[in-house]
Parts: sequence; structure tokens; C-alpha cells
Amino acid sequence: MMNENMKQELREVLFQIELLKRKRVQEFLLRIGLTPGQGQARILVFLAAHPSVTQREIADACMLDVTTMSRTLDKLEKQGLILRKRDPGCRRSYQISLTAEGRKKAEEANMEFSELEEVLCAGFQEKEIKKLTGQLRKMRENLCSFRCGIPRGEEDRPKIRKMNDSENKISK
Repeated sequence: MMNENMKQELREVLFQIELLKRKRVQEFLLRIGLTPGQGQARILVFLAAHPSVTQREIADACMLDVTTMSRTLDKLEKQGLILRKRDPGCRRSYQISLTAEGRKKAEEANMEFSELEEVLCAGFQEKEIKKLTGQLRKMRENLCSFRCGIPRGEEDRPKIRKMNDSENKISK
């Protein structure tokens, strides 16, 4: 059994990292004209890697609920960063793609995320990052398999899908 002080210290360090990362991300989002906390940068970066996808695909990949997603897409469309076109395969669905301005904004966001990654990884060797990433994925899986006091193995636990490297970029 793990020492309670160690678990508390881990929780506190993760919390501090999240706050520092969030502050840094908010600063650069405001600097490039995006609204913090709405997933706008994640959506734009995802769309840059996946040129024409449905709202549902974006919501799943960016881990956003459909309501938040819809409002965020409305704002991005008003800013001239995305286009919505009816999906010819499904009348109730839209295909979402970037405009030229949206591609520029996605590139800016990606550059800022890359800079943040450099800061986060400074002082680590590649093998240390690989090991840490594996450990953090295990924590993510633990969180996904345990919610609101429901133990592991319950049928209704959320499914987590594997993300490729380009999708992992959006999770910052």
C-alpha cells in the first residue's frame, strides 16, 4: 500500500502543474485571439490534422460535450475560422473544416503548444519522457475506469480510445 503522504504530494504536484500549464495556455490563447477554456485551440489543431470531420468526431477527439462543442463552433464560425457544410451522407450532420484564417490560427496554436512542450520536457531525457508518459496514461486509464465511486469492471464505465500522435497534440 502506498504511503498517504506520497499520494497527497502527487495530487498536489499534479494540481500545481495543471494550474501553471493552464495559466501559460490562457496567456497565449489571449495573445493569439482565442477564448481560453472553450477548446477552441484544440478544435483548430485537430481540424488542421483532420481536414473535414463531423462535429461528433471533433467532440470525441477533443473530449468536449456536444453542447459546449456546438457553442464553440458557432464562435469559431463567426470569427471566420471554420466552415460548416451539410454532410452528404447524413442530413442531420455537418462536415467541419478550417478556413485559410483558421489554418493560420491553428498553426499559431500549434507553435505555442510546441513551445509549451519544450518547457515541460526541459531537463528530461527521451527515455524519461517515454516512461513518464506511460505512467500518466496509466493514471488517465485509472480515472476513466473509476468515476463517482463506481468500482472498476462496471459495465457503464467510459470507453477510452487510443489516440495517435497528432491527436495527442490537442490534449494540451
